[in-house]
Formats: sequence, structure tokens, C-alpha cells
Amino acid sequence: MDELLIRVLTRLLRVHEELGDKSFEEAAHRALLAIALTVQCDAERKAGVDGRPDASQQVVPFPLAKRRRGTSTEAPDGS
Repeated sequence: MDELLIRVLTRLLRVHEELGDKSFEEAAHRALLAIALTVQCDAERKAGVDGRPDASQQVVPFPLAKRRRGTSTEAPDGS
């Protein structure tokens, strides 16, 4: 775990050095979103909730109560 954490931090620092503040902030925010999505997917899997978000998404959807209960009559696309 320590080695992976060091690699992530090193990569972010390198982005900052080579590409500047804007690219660093974007990369850091995307890393945080990836962490949040991973945690959400894992929690939903453990809770037995279907309809987990796709890991390729860049936006973490807010888990709605209907979705968590699995009683929604709405289609997954909101129609």
C-alpha cells in the first residue's frame, strides 16, 4: 500500500512540475473522484444494491433513496 501511495503522490507532483497548477488541480480532483467512486461501488456491492455506476464515469452519482431500496419504477435512464 505504501508503495502505491508514493507512486500516486509522485505522479501528481510530476504533473504539477511539468504541466503547472491547472493540470495538477484537475488531476488531483479526478483522483479524488476515482477514490469516491471506488468506495461507493464497494459499499453498494457489500449492501447488495444493483445498478452500481460504471467505473469509467467521471461524475459520481448521488445515491438516491429509491435506488438504494431497489423499489424504483423508474428506468435506469430516468424515463
